[in-house]
Amino acid sequence: MDTEINDRLDRIEKMVSDNNRMLGKLRRGQKNAVYMRLVYWVVIIILGIVSLYFITPYLGQLGAAYGIGNTNNNDTAATSNATLTKLLNEYQASQKTGQ
Repeated sequence: MDTEINDRLDRIEKMVSDNNRMLGKLRRGQKNAVYMRLVYWVVIIILGIVSLYFITPYLGQLGAAYGIGNTNNNDTAATSNATLTKLLNEYQASQKTGQ
């Protein structure tokens, strides 16, 4: 009877150690998956930022070609003021010559 109990205990001990080893591998795999997912998203975010950095000049040129996007308001205002002043001077000159 004693040998039978010892044999069963040995088998149980072996199964427990095998289960512990397998659970350790599963936990290590879960940790690696979390780290890889973190690396994946960091790479995706960095690639997005880098691609935006490289594409921005081309988008600016495209916007300038079609007159959309960021325009320098100071230049636009100065051009508008110059145009209005020119038109006003032409109108005043035509009024003086017309009298």
